[in-house]
Amino acid sequence: MSVRLLLLLVFSLEVFRCELSKEKAGSVISAAKTLVWGPGLEADIVLPARFFYIQTVDSSGENLTTSPGEKTFEVKMVSPTEQFTRIWIQVLDRRDGSFLVRYRLYATYTDLHIHVLLKGKHVAKSPYILKGPVYHEGCDCPQPSGSVWEKNMHCPESFAQITRDLSLHPSVDPDQNAQEIPKRFGQRQSLCHYTIKENKVYVKTFGEHVGFRIFMDAILLSLTRKVRIPDVEFFVNLGDWPLEKRKPTDKLHPIFSWCGSNNTRDIVMPTYDLTESVLETMGR
Repeated sequence: MSVRLLLLLVFSLEVFRCELSKEKAGSVISAAKTLVWGPGLEADIVLPARFFYIQTVDSSGENLTTSPGEKTFEVKMVSPTEQFTRIWIQVLDRRDGSFLVRYRLYATYTDLHIHVLLKGKHVAKSPYILKGPVYHEGCDCPQPSGSVWEKNMHCPESFAQITRDLSLHPSVDPDQNAQEIPKRFGQRQSLCHYTIKENKVYVKTFGEHVGFRIFMDAILLSLTRKVRIPDVEFFVNLGDWPLEKRKPTDKLHPIFSWCGSNNTRDIVMPTYDLTESVLETMGR
């Protein structure tokens, strides 16, 4: 290696070291300017595992874009009315200057105080006070009004895909579907006929391989614990391929599926692996 090349390498390393020193000098985390936000700071948003975010901000008001260390923040949760709280908390370093805080409740609390701390100092608007009741996932405590629940959960007014899929069924005859769909698909496919009555879930299965109904059962039971669902009945396809292949101009049967295609007319839902991962977050 030539002397010139060696000098260039040493000079480059020194410049890089100086830049790192400047970045570290200006990256003193500000507890007051650091940002904390997310649905886990609202009592009415009931999820299996609640979550919120922390974005580290330095004293000059700039967001940090690298990890300040996975032990930078401490999160504590207490309830003034309880001596002990049964809450599992995880603070996950996203390695980009931000953190994901997720927690799972194992009991319902009248009030919940969330403390986000940086070296013992409260961060942003900490402590965050959730006025209860703050329900846990297993609480059978449905919100009586569906519209209130949608507002609490910040649901959008519509989903384009849902609107599109349901537009093919402007009217539905449940009694007729209960007769026709099993005759058409029940012998060769795996189907579930669900009925929700008085917020209770009932199911009748068709076909031989219906074990995957446990995933659909789980999401419906989770929903009915959180909100009172109007009386309704519908069919769910448990198979790995869509069923309704008729043209839109023909008589279509409304069937909910975990799959779809451009040439089929099933009403597509999130797949069971997605709903299962949500329901079991921090659960195992």
